[in-house]
Amino acid sequence: MGILDLGSGDEKVKKVDCRKFLTPGYTTSGHVELFTVSVERGMSWEEATHAWAEQNGPDDGFYVQMRNNKKTAILVKEVNNKKRLFLVHRPNTGRQLKLETYADIKKKFKKVLSEDAKQHWTDQYKLSAKICAHAYWRGNCKKASVGLQCEVGLRCRSYYVLCGSVLSVWNELEEVLTPVSGTNVKVQIVRLRTEDGQRIVGLIIPANCVSPLCNKLSTSDQCQQLAVQELQKLQQLHPQSLSHAPNT
Repeated sequence: MGILDLGSGDEKVKKVDCRKFLTPGYTTSGHVELFTVSVERGMSWEEATHAWAEQNGPDDGFYVQMRNNKKTAILVKEVNNKKRLFLVHRPNTGRQLKLETYADIKKKFKKVLSEDAKQHWTDQYKLSAKICAHAYWRGNCKKASVGLQCEVGLRCRSYYVLCGSVLSVWNELEEVLTPVSGTNVKVQIVRLRTEDGQRIVGLIIPANCVSPLCNKLSTSDQCQQLAVQELQKLQQLHPQSLSHAPNT
């Protein structure tokens, strides 16, 4: 599993919350932080029309597709004339990494004027903030129907990232993640760069694991705070004898 980079491309990354927990075996300098970040991708209609104004290829422009009695629009730009490869932008996911051939685009989409694409573009842009691709196209999502979160095709997504002295709470992590990923626990490393320039590197915690993990970390944090307070009291009473005492 590779490293996921967010914020280095077109995504807008914002830090929503940060919780700090003291970790076992350390003083107040040893801790982990659980960040909640929101990542917004996609392309607004204003951004799309700005990009379209800079295009000049005969087949560049807006295309519309009819699917399940619903229309959606894309914006394409030719980037390889010899192979007829096009860069595709979508309202909900923004720039598509995979280039599309003109033949594939023509199979699914029909070229239209910008005014004919506007409503379909803005509809999907707005709805994709909270509705996954399954619900958008089919009207329902199997995961959402049973109370689970589905982020397929979402324009706005939330990530929970654990940073800091992660190895010191690895046992707690395994206890929380094992029921989800099985005995062979695998975690996704992520590198984030927020809009204000902060860089965050850590492990992605699944949304359904955040609450139980916080409960375990809170218990450990409270125990460690008590241990630190006791050590501070002893240091005040016997400053010389404890000046070289190991950290608890």
